[in-house]
Amino acid sequence: MRVRPAISGRQLRYLCLLTALANLGGNPLMLAFQRPAFQALQIPLPADDYLFTLQCALSFTMGVVALVMFIRPDRGLLIIGIVGKGLYAAITYYFWAIQRVDAWFLLFVVWDAAFVLVFFLYWIQLAQPDLVELGHSVFAGLDARKEAPRRALVIGLSLTGNGRKAIDRLVAGLTGEGYTVDLAWVQAHESIFRFPMSWGAFARVIVRAFFRVPAKARLELPARHDWDLVVVESPTWLLGAAAPVETLLAGGEYRDLFKGRDAAVMVVCRGAWQRSCAMLVRRLERAGANVVAARGYPNQGWEPARLMLLWWKLLAKRDRLWGVQYGLSDEMLGHVQQLGVDLARRVRNRPHWTLLPEARHA
Repeated sequence: MRVRPAISGRQLRYLCLLTALANLGGNPLMLAFQRPAFQALQIPLPADDYLFTLQCALSFTMGVVALVMFIRPDRGLLIIGIVGKGLYAAITYYFWAIQRVDAWFLLFVVWDAAFVLVFFLYWIQLAQPDLVELGHSVFAGLDARKEAPRRALVIGLSLTGNGRKAIDRLVAGLTGEGYTVDLAWVQAHESIFRFPMSWGAFARVIVRAFFRVPAKARLELPARHDWDLVVVESPTWLLGAAAPVETLLAGGEYRDLFKGRDAAVMVVCRGAWQRSCAMLVRRLERAGANVVAARGYPNQGWEPARLMLLWWKLLAKRDRLWGVQYGLSDEMLGHVQQLGVDLARRVRNRPHWTLLPEARHA
């Protein structure tokens, strides 16, 4: 299974070109042929020509920014584009709200709001280009020390059982290739993280996930061994990794589990896996791990049915909604098991000294 972003960086780059051409060409044409064009389309003329010209000028400058982004992608320019497009959408909506422009101009609001999202997705991809490769390749592992055991630690969190099924198949792939596997479950020490959830607990979890509020959690760790591989599994909560998992990786209590070891990330999700993978990969790297793979495995079905079904599952313990079955499909679970096989067979030729801080930042 080759896990790639739903929209590639190349596609996002050409979307930048699309809005650049629209802004650079459309605004001068609109100013030049404003009256005949608006009369032909039976659109009322703007109440204030000066404000309308200012809007067009702002939109034109955003076209220049978008064109430069296409020619030479840059995260700083994308921030400017996000702010500029957002401002233009907000200003146009405001003028419509005070009845200075016709409702037809709401099309520009939708267009620019959509490109705020496009620029943001492109900004994420430019920030972490290695995540795309981690999504479909297995990077080189650390060289095997003499007589080192083939033993893995799998850390997971599963409220509904979906993640547990994925971990079972991952373990099957690892053990089939000669690995011994130890499991460590993340235990949240707050009553809201219980299944099924009440409506109040569900609302609190959503709000906390939005603001990335840390959670109180501990790890049920078996007897420690000289693991050569650590796999971290997490569901996606809203648009990021589960708070208990993120909290454990961010703290220093369990840092020694990852330092100087190969590590992999497995995210079980509706469809939004990229940011969760990014968060966990960066946490593991800061802990001194050598991250060799990061995968996201979406649940079966389509959106928004998958989102509604997840809520239905959390609140009512129901497994079906609108003909969609909750959880990973058998095919997707097969891909999870193949990840276990690929991790067990990974090439191990990277020297340990490359993980030293002075070497990583040289």
